[in-house]
Amino acid sequence: MPVKFRMGGFRGLDIFAAGYPNSQVKNCSTTVLESAVEQTVNAGGSSLTYDPACDTYSYIWKTDKSWSGTCRQLAIRFTDLSIQYANFKFK
Repeated sequence: MPVKFRMGGFRGLDIFAAGYPNSQVKNCSTTVLESAVEQTVNAGGSSLTYDPACDTYSYIWKTDKSWSGTCRQLAIRFTDLSIQYANFKFK
């Protein structure tokens, strides 16, 4: 699953803090996180890329078919220690 985001220009490709991105199972009806943190896996060995034409970073997050019918929260902490969350519901 491609995760795309902007940072207001190119900040290099070493922008993630150690241990990030990661994800956790999330209750689909509440904000409760229900599992231990899991380190994400790059799909196909890909990594973070940057497209200067769109000023957009892209991280390909390898998801798992067993997540069907569940919700997860993706956490991305950057080297400046800011953190962003995105919630996903898998069909």
